Amino acid sequence: MRTARAVVLDKPLGSFSVEELPLPEPAPGTVLLRMELSGCCATDAHTYLGQWKNVVFPAFLGHENVGTVVSTGSGGQRDYLGQELVPGDRVFARWGWCGQCYECRTLQQPRRCRNRATGAPAPFSGGFAEYLYVSAPQTTFMLKMAASPTTAVLSEPLGVAVTAVRRAVPKLGETIVVQGCGAIGLLTLGVVKAAGAARAIVVGGPPERLEVARSFGADVVVDIDQVRDPHDRTRAVLAETMGGLGADLVFGCVGLAPAWLEGISYVRDGGRFMELGLASDTGDVTFNPSTQLVAKNISLMGTLGLENYQDALIAGRILEAGRLPFEEVVSHQLPLGRVGDAMRRAARDAAGNTAQRGSASGRGRNPALRSGGNPSSSWNIRSSCNERPVGRAGRRGRAVHHER
Repeated sequence: MRTARAVVLDKPLGSFSVEELPLPEPAPGTVLLRMELSGCCATDAHTYLGQWKNVVFPAFLGHENVGTVVSTGSGGQRDYLGQELVPGDRVFARWGWCGQCYECRTLQQPRRCRNRATGAPAPFSGGFAEYLYVSAPQTTFMLKMAASPTTAVLSEPLGVAVTAVRRAVPKLGETIVVQGCGAIGLLTLGVVKAAGAARAIVVGGPPERLEVARSFGADVVVDIDQVRDPHDRTRAVLAETMGGLGADLVFGCVGLAPAWLEGISYVRDGGRFMELGLASDTGDVTFNPSTQLVAKNISLMGTLGLENYQDALIAGRILEAGRLPFEEVVSHQLPLGRVGDAMRRAARDAAGNTAQRGSASGRGRNPALRSGGNPSSSWNIRSSCNERPVGRAGRRGRAVHHER
């Protein structure tokens, strides 16, 4: 039997090891992919920290996956659009949905899958490996992609942005704010500008990411290293809105609770706030529903992850159109042996910012915004290379590389 390498996390806060494991032969209706890139998501960092209680260990992580078809089981296989998959096709594949329950098949809401698994229990069902075995129930969504690997690997985080923008219902000509300029913030910015926002203000850092934000459509940027006091940041944002009244719509893409309070202060009376960065519990905040919600007549919304197959399809089509500089979002590509380094870095960022979460409502810099979205916003794992800087996104990137 052939073997190949896969990264295994043995337990929460445990060790990542690269193991040589038996490679399955595709069963009928399944697909074997040769992995190209797999994004390091904040979800992976939460799994490492033990914050996701439904994870089965040992865990095979990596759900932002792009690879090429090696072979299919007897009878062949087709992608979500019914296109036949043949060897060499580039495919975006998403695991974690069973594809068989009421939520997946009838409601078309795989995000609510009752059998959803965060840490895939079977080898080669996570993307931090040389191969991905696309088989229900671990992997159920596949989409053939006519885009480069460094663009196609953003399908899942772009799908998250598509879900948030769709649910927030931006109107033509509105002024919007994106709080945080990590991968989720940048991609949300690009989607909402394409949806018709006339003016976009981005609050975040560091400076190199703010430059990328400009290329994604930001009209104004507020650098948190230059404007360190949260109240001063709010004044700076309001000064850039019509009549100084505030934004019509604000997207929270930082991922820490104190930043949420600051983001609400950017919203005009009668405006909307959409939170999409808080994928895990980062603590409580003090919120006055009378003065901060009712008196301002604002609408608060939240969304977690990619909600449905249609949003994944829309994300794929946006990536293929290539109208935004997606290659700038991926800052580094790392070999499989560096997965542990990437995860520990992401976990340190999350833990460090969470420990300081109270500062958002007081004096000094808001460390929540330093993460610029989720802490591991653009590292990618690739099975085949030495460390490789890619775009202008700065210190944090989104990919893992896969060669020997």
